[in-house]
Amino acid sequence: MKKTAFVLLITLLLTGLAVAADTYTPGKIVKWENGNYPDGKKTKGWIIYQVQGDNMLYSIARHKETKPKMQAGDAVQYHVKGSEMTVINAQNKKEKYQIVGQSQAPAPPAQ
Repeated sequence: MKKTAFVLLITLLLTGLAVAADTYTPGKIVKWENGNYPDGKKTKGWIIYQVQGDNMLYSIARHKETKPKMQAGDAVQYHVKGSEMTVINAQNKKEKYQIVGQSQAPAPPAQ
């Protein structure tokens, strides 16, 4: 009886962790711009997006993305883990990006 209860408890805890690991935060693309990164002796171009969440503004980019796949105003879902952000874009496509900058989001104007 104790063994069954223990197995059930462990299963519930692991299920809870799996659900918590896949939580995404709503955000939106504020803008995108062309940027550069060093690659050995060359400089290569990439697209840098600014993603605004509740209280943070993230700058994200992906090495092989040279044409914008998201536009300003697009609603996205994102998940931050270390220096990477997984983004689910407006077309429901999931991509991993590198966080290249972050700052506090500007406060909304007072009314």
